[in-house]
Amino acid sequence: MSLQAKVSRGEYEGTPLFPHLHEDGMYVATRTRYKADYVRVKNLEQLEALVQQGYGARMSNPDIPNAPSFIVNKNIEVSDQANNLSKALPKAIEDLDLDPDSVTKRRAEQSLLRAFLLNGREHAPCILCSRDLPENMLVAAHIKKRSKCSTEEKLDFGNVAALMCKLGCDDLFEKKYVYVSNGRLVGNFNTTLTEPLRDAIKALEGNTVSNWSSSERYYAWHAKQST
Repeated sequence: MSLQAKVSRGEYEGTPLFPHLHEDGMYVATRTRYKADYVRVKNLEQLEALVQQGYGARMSNPDIPNAPSFIVNKNIEVSDQANNLSKALPKAIEDLDLDPDSVTKRRAEQSLLRAFLLNGREHAPCILCSRDLPENMLVAAHIKKRSKCSTEEKLDFGNVAALMCKLGCDDLFEKKYVYVSNGRLVGNFNTTLTEPLRDAIKALEGNTVSNWSSSERYYAWHAKQST
């Protein structure tokens, strides 16, 4: 077992703890005790990769009666440094390609991709509106629709995807109300709009995206679908 911690106090102080396999067959990485922040992954390789990015984990020991505990990152020993996100993500992408209807595998890929884009940060700016938000308010959005990507493009995960916020930017981009041209956001007004939606689009118009130079071809694909 490459992840291990120890009970810090009480009757079982010093007893080793290991990643807890939940009833749904998933492991949990998290930065807090709150279930809303849980990142559920399907195997230890994925869990280890997230721990190396600063996440804690739910851990337990089958030989003691204590409930699974949230162990903060600094108290988890990682003995296998090879299981990083660059290794875990391609396998998660492959798993989803083989079973595209699996909600579990889709969530695992999304969680790992978001962690890769966060690169150890607990919060980051949305690529479209630049608002700095915690990770649970950000999604790893594919700039080019995932189902339209080649295998090579899916594996270009640092450029084909970007962090977009749940405050509206992800939906506005996915539904093609905004697109990017020459590095700047452009509003798409060639559809039926309500006044609040028009205002939301206008609020983004003219913003620059920081990943234009590396992701231009994916933005170009999205723009072509939007116009």
